[in-house]
Amino acid sequence: MTTTLSKTIQSSISHMSKNPALLRRDAMSFTSMKKQLYSCTQEGHITPSCKTAAAIQVSPQKIHAKTDVKIIPTVKVDMNTEEYINTITEIESVAKSIGVKKADCDGRIDSAIKETPFLNEMKRILLEKHSDWEIVISPPRASCDIMVNSIRINLKLTDCKSADNSVNKPSIYYSITGLTTYPYSSNWNMFLDKLADAKTTNQIKKQRYKPTEYHYLVKNKLTGDVLLKPIFDIHTYVSNASNDLQINWKNEFVYSEYHTEDADYLKKVQELLVCIQKSVKEMIERTKRFADADMEALLTSE
Repeated sequence: MTTTLSKTIQSSISHMSKNPALLRRDAMSFTSMKKQLYSCTQEGHITPSCKTAAAIQVSPQKIHAKTDVKIIPTVKVDMNTEEYINTITEIESVAKSIGVKKADCDGRIDSAIKETPFLNEMKRILLEKHSDWEIVISPPRASCDIMVNSIRINLKLTDCKSADNSVNKPSIYYSITGLTTYPYSSNWNMFLDKLADAKTTNQIKKQRYKPTEYHYLVKNKLTGDVLLKPIFDIHTYVSNASNDLQINWKNEFVYSEYHTEDADYLKKVQELLVCIQKSVKEMIERTKRFADADMEALLTSE
């Protein structure tokens, strides 16, 4: 039976999309916003006029310092191939059963509001069918959205009309090394240093182990189709100077059967890193004139 998301949440979307302040907020604010709105509806507040919803509409969301960010639990991954395939297959099946209808509003707001109830419903159904499974919905701003039997998953609710920002340094590092020690905040130089350290200590994975790779769970809001893939089974990485890494989910659905052979695993890891490197080079080149500009000369009258 197909389940549907809360009507109260969906009815709030059009109201929120009319507020320019909301449209200017970044994706992290959307994530914080959706959790508060969902909590509000759980308590019985059914219209955007309640105090909680009103606060969401007009008050800037407070960004917590990195010391306040909750870290997802570190769990030892020990899963054989059969267990992995069964887990992935079950997650896909349940994700397909959860109805998501695209609302007529800004796509980022629409997806952000619906992600938390989607994850809660997915967890509920999975635990009904597999009460012994370990399922953890991550706190806000963690490196993944949900962990199912220690598999780290990022949820994407999308209409597949454009490429999606998909970079996540801790998750890429985890996928390459299996280590969960990456800092919350970093730049690409620090990322490179961490990989160099991992190489020195022989902790870069030479053989592929999918359960310790970052997974994308993608649901097309227009068709209901679902795709669940580890990062190194993505067909095409897209460089972008502004966002470092993007993935075109429409293309990935076309190549849904694509996977990386074990013999080509390290080549695929290199392909991902080179794609990000290209984005960084393009950003440096794009902003070099500004970085090198003489601001005193610019402001001094001749």
